[in-house]
Amino acid sequence: MLQQIMPEQIPAFWGSLEEMIRKALPVVPGESDGKFNNILTKLLEGVMTCWVAYDDRDGEKVSNGIGITIVVSDDVTETKSLLLYCMATLEGGSPSLQSYQEGMVALRKYAKSKGCDRVTAYTNIDYLINVAKSIGGVVSYTFISFPV
Repeated sequence: MLQQIMPEQIPAFWGSLEEMIRKALPVVPGESDGKFNNILTKLLEGVMTCWVAYDDRDGEKVSNGIGITIVVSDDVTETKSLLLYCMATLEGGSPSLQSYQEGMVALRKYAKSKGCDRVTAYTNIDYLINVAKSIGGVVSYTFISFPV
């Protein structure tokens, strides 16, 4: 199950969120020193959305991870996508395949409500690639980057 953290709730969770985001995001050549402040600002403005993933364990809601999304527009194709910008599991968290399936259903509904045509993500983690394939994701592109 996914639950959205509303912008006004972000300050209460930012310390933990920032730590998880720092561990999950790769370093991008040329990135701003203000990357994490920019993420915080976008979360507070509601431009980015933070989600908490939960599993039901013996009738109890147990959080196991977070995700951050942002709607991105391609002006050339005139399409919008919900980009899963960042995803991280909590220490000791081990989301089930059912959690990923339920999370994707929720993200697809949210994306549709925002006028998006698809949900997208980047990863180099084989496990996540295999999970995406197993729940119906199309894994058909390779991200190529040439640092300058």
